[in-house]
Amino acid sequence: MKQVSRIVVKYLPYFVLILLALIFIFPIVIMVSTSFKSMKEAFSNNSGLFPTSFYIDNYKNVFATIPFFQYLGNTMYVTIMNVIGTLIVTPMIAYSLAKLKWRGRDVVFSIIVASMLIPYTATMIPLYKIWANVNLVGTFWPLIIPAFFGYPFYIILLRQFMLSIPDELLEAARIDGCGAFSRFLKIVIPLSKPGLATITIFAFMNTYSDFLAPLLYANSADHYTLSLGLQSFMNEHSVDWTSLMAAATLFMIPIILLFLFAQKYFIEGISTSGLK
Repeated sequence: MKQVSRIVVKYLPYFVLILLALIFIFPIVIMVSTSFKSMKEAFSNNSGLFPTSFYIDNYKNVFATIPFFQYLGNTMYVTIMNVIGTLIVTPMIAYSLAKLKWRGRDVVFSIIVASMLIPYTATMIPLYKIWANVNLVGTFWPLIIPAFFGYPFYIILLRQFMLSIPDELLEAARIDGCGAFSRFLKIVIPLSKPGLATITIFAFMNTYSDFLAPLLYANSADHYTLSLGLQSFMNEHSVDWTSLMAAATLFMIPIILLFLFAQKYFIEGISTSGLK
């Protein structure tokens, strides 16, 4: 009986993790499977989980319905600029809040934390009026410039990561004549690579999949992103579900590839302090 209990205790977490993984992956399987079905088969009562034959016309319809590569280019441009802005500004702000002592630091950090409590919908109209007053509505700039001022969540996440770096290490570098900015570049940044990878993934995913901001500021089809392009498969009276699933499958590929390449740093950034 004790041996059975040990086996249950040993393997139960793995069973729970596998079960949760299956639950989360099931909608993705449905999406990909539906993208290879005809409309008739997708809504047939006898339709199984997987298509009886691969119907690739749905993917042809994606490229025929929307300028997919143009929207993809717009999306990648906005996303990459957001990632660049996040990686330039966020580490400097987080470093100043975590390792530098200056008057009002705690007050500024409290304001940053408090700003996370304000929903985007509450600031949406004032922000739109600001961008409209400077004649930037209808351009990519309202989607890019905010990243170069830092987002609260990324700042807080990276600050907490940098707090785990020993002060003694930075103090030793200071005694050796290393200035504040040199300590930032030569010590803090290399030790913060897992944290930087984490905010990179978050910045990429949040910007790439954002729908509301492009809906507000992209007034012409030339500035549409893929999230807006998916709306083209939905009209007032019907939805082309199979083509929409094909477009959504293509939409997910960059996010999946990014996570596969960066998952090591992402997991390390979440679960460890980054110290060796």
